[in-house]
Amino acid sequence: MYWDIDPYHTLVEFSVKHLMINVVKGRFNEVQGSIYLDTQQPENSWVKASVNTASLSTSIEQRDIHLRSADFFDVEQYPTITFESTRVRRTTSKSCVITGNLALRGITHTVSFQTDFNGYARDPFSDGWRLGLLSVATIDRRMFGMHFNQVLDMGISLVGYDTRIELCIEAVKKPS
Repeated sequence: MYWDIDPYHTLVEFSVKHLMINVVKGRFNEVQGSIYLDTQQPENSWVKASVNTASLSTSIEQRDIHLRSADFFDVEQYPTITFESTRVRRTTSKSCVITGNLALRGITHTVSFQTDFNGYARDPFSDGWRLGLLSVATIDRRMFGMHFNQVLDMGISLVGYDTRIELCIEAVKKPS
């Protein structure tokens, strides 16, 4: 079955340590993509998605401006983050690992997302079917050219390198 990612009901979030004692969370507000789901043979399934990097928000404008700069996402030069799966491996009846190519700042690396299937539901407004997924991965942002940091007193880093990506995906079934 083919599905379109619903940008209004999908969250693309990231979190990274701040001062090594807490986390800062952010999100991208513009996402699009497609999913092919083969429930009988999950290894035939795939995902393709893209995110508008300028849609980044942490709810603090000054921080958002810095994150959009060349120190981090460099949104003027790299307006899009893309992911295209290369492998889907079922791990339980309701979960799988989706591995694929994540392209960010002109650099592509293989990333694996632990993905949980949250189920199907019929939308009462459109009478169409919807699919829910939760996908999580952790990347080292330096792999994608994001090296900015400041070492503070006692050797504490201002910003962590490990970045958690959490995708709360809702997709709409395409008509047959």
